[in-house]
Amino acid sequence: MIDELCIIGHPSRLGGADTELDHQIYCWQAMGVEVHICPSGPLDDNQKAMQMEKRGCIYHEANDWASLEGMHCISFCNGQFLKHVESIKRYARTTTFVNCMSWNFDKEVEGQSKGFLDFHLYQTQHSFDKVSRKLKGHGTYRPLYFIPYFHAEDFPYIDDRLQDKFRFGRISRDDGDKFHSRQLWIYETMTSPLVKQGLILGWGPSVEKKFDRLPESYISVLPPGAISQRAFYAQCEAIIMSTDTFENLPRVGFEAMASGSILIVDNRGGWKLEVEDGVTGWLCNDEREFVYKASRCAFEQEERNRMRLAALKKLQKEWGLQPAMDSWARIFGQWKNFAC
Repeated sequence: MIDELCIIGHPSRLGGADTELDHQIYCWQAMGVEVHICPSGPLDDNQKAMQMEKRGCIYHEANDWASLEGMHCISFCNGQFLKHVESIKRYARTTTFVNCMSWNFDKEVEGQSKGFLDFHLYQTQHSFDKVSRKLKGHGTYRPLYFIPYFHAEDFPYIDDRLQDKFRFGRISRDDGDKFHSRQLWIYETMTSPLVKQGLILGWGPSVEKKFDRLPESYISVLPPGAISQRAFYAQCEAIIMSTDTFENLPRVGFEAMASGSILIVDNRGGWKLEVEDGVTGWLCNDEREFVYKASRCAFEQEERNRMRLAALKKLQKEWGLQPAMDSWARIFGQWKNFAC
């Protein structure tokens, strides 16, 4: 075990990697690790509002690399960490980069080739398979795997939703690639015994440019962050989302599973780890399968209820505190041995 570590960057409640970092802090502190934060730039209002010092985190001045002397430093998909990793490496005991994507940052490859990155962390085999190709053969490459902790307390389970309509939605940032080109067609084609009511959280100029139109009137669109994630899931019986991207291990999936919203998602990437088709949600190979399974979800209330409970149990078993602590303990052991 280690006594302390320092985050380069800052957690957030917006964005996958920053949200994931927020949850890992709960896990590290539960293990007795003192968590330091060295921001890589000015904090925005969302980051300030988190008041991490009240959770026991110790702040360093932004970009004060000298203050990292002798510390294990970790960063989750932070470009500024990669930009300054040579300077950070002068002081840090170890440097670790967590790539939550399915592609490489140019500076990530450069940092590895120059020996500035000691460890690379991955959540999934499919992410490693994609990201490791450009890193192997550049110095000593030390990939490690961890089981991410999901802090389900932030997303209370809801089992008393209104049943007068079939309410569905999707959530992401304003990125056209996060939306499959047939996403609106799926919503408009699927059927329901009740009136359909949709909610898209994350609609903005990029998404509207992709579709060149607004959805039908029964689907409301809101910009990113217009309502809380908790409020979003409370309104959605089902999360029906198809993307043009390859998802690593989507936090949206964990949030939906904790909240009791049924997942109807792509049969690829991290969705396949989160969803057992027909048991904890539905996986779809194409837009027509989306229409069929979304329609089935709308009609079969008892099946929905079985699925949402099965999904919650899967989340607690596979991404709860104990499995995450066990995996981080192995990583901390590697850090400690490397630095001896």
